[in-house]
Amino acid sequence: MSGNFDSQMELVRSLANDFRKAIDRALEADKLHSTVIASFPSGCCGYTSDLLQRYLSDKGIATRYVSGTYRDFSTNDSQSHAWLELTDGTIVDITEDQFCNKPHPLQNDSPVYCGKPNDFYNLFELDPPCECDETNSTDIGRKEKEAYDIICKFL
Repeated sequence: MSGNFDSQMELVRSLANDFRKAIDRALEADKLHSTVIASFPSGCCGYTSDLLQRYLSDKGIATRYVSGTYRDFSTNDSQSHAWLELTDGTIVDITEDQFCNKPHPLQNDSPVYCGKPNDFYNLFELDPPCECDETNSTDIGRKEKEAYDIICKFL
């Protein structure tokens, strides 16, 4: 049983890395400058999670969109973040490095994370789950579709 889980994890990790690299290549080619993820990875975790969810769904991998907020009560500061989870709770996040210049405990420079919840994700107070129908969770908007189509050309 563990072998099946390991092989699915490797597949998801590989697909997430491929999608992230495609975004990076599209940015380098200046193809995403007028899209919703022009400032990727900063401030793009929600849109990017939607796009990655669509890509993984197209590959037959079910995910759910998760978002949350970190609150630093000592400074009255807050930071939101979004990522995907597999049905077993495994986190898939390709925008974690948007926090590379944040102070500890948010500082993180990993471009792709695929694994169990860790200290970083445990910092976030989770938002209520999306009330959307699972079959519509990959129904991205026109502006997101534009970005998705561009990214797919770099896969």
